[in-house]
Amino acid sequence: MRVVVLQTSSIEINSVKALIHEKIHNSLIEKHVQIPYLNDDKLYILISILNNTPLPDAKKKNYIIATMLVQMALDIHDGVPETNECQQHDDEEKSKQLSVLAGDYYSSLYYLLLSEVEEIELIGVLAAAIKEINETKMQLYYKMNNEMFPLTMQHIKKLESLLIIRVADFTGETLIRDIAAEWLAVRKLAAARCRRDRDNNVMSSDIWDDHIANKDHQAIASFLKREIKAINNHLIQFPAHLAGLGAELKDTLNESLSDNESIAEEGK
Repeated sequence: MRVVVLQTSSIEINSVKALIHEKIHNSLIEKHVQIPYLNDDKLYILISILNNTPLPDAKKKNYIIATMLVQMALDIHDGVPETNECQQHDDEEKSKQLSVLAGDYYSSLYYLLLSEVEEIELIGVLAAAIKEINETKMQLYYKMNNEMFPLTMQHIKKLESLLIIRVADFTGETLIRDIAAEWLAVRKLAAARCRRDRDNNVMSSDIWDDHIANKDHQAIASFLKREIKAINNHLIQFPAHLAGLGAELKDTLNESLSDNESIAEEGK
């Protein structure tokens, strides 16, 4: 997968990543728990969205860090292994318990950060988004083996983008938010397929990856075609000052699609 590099930004992606890692550093957690990776795609699109608002840089950084802390808390909870066994080794049980606590800890950090800078309204926005995400996960968990692939992907698409969309709505951003869900969904699917091919069907830590990566080519191609068409429609309406971002989004997708279909080809 291509590493996304934000070319034109008032907030540099690497500096924000450093601030996030500084916030989450906890020697006890890092000793016992597999720390979830920081999703570059979500961070990239979130920074792009907030850079298209008139907010001061300090406020943008707080919004970005708080949102990504919530995302990492959700990711670490998703990574907690489920088991129906009556007995577990002490180490396995301890690791599971610490993972749950680590997710709760990351979640509390976003609340602390925003309360310190008196961003109480955004706390409510993110809390509501967490509730909606968890409800969607429960629906998907019980339905994904029985419902059609397009419906499953619509659920996953919502899970991938909901936090970011809610922040975009909160800040009044209307241009980039519309492309975010489609872009993240295509990147998600392409990454899942890439991991499947690279790891020779090794199970992923993402509970949705293995479900979507092993679907038949026809279903995946149909989904990609619809999402790429939606992306093209959004890009056509991009204003001139976002032309660089639009080109970067298009190039990134073209390089990540495993079936060699390009946005340009689909847009014909």
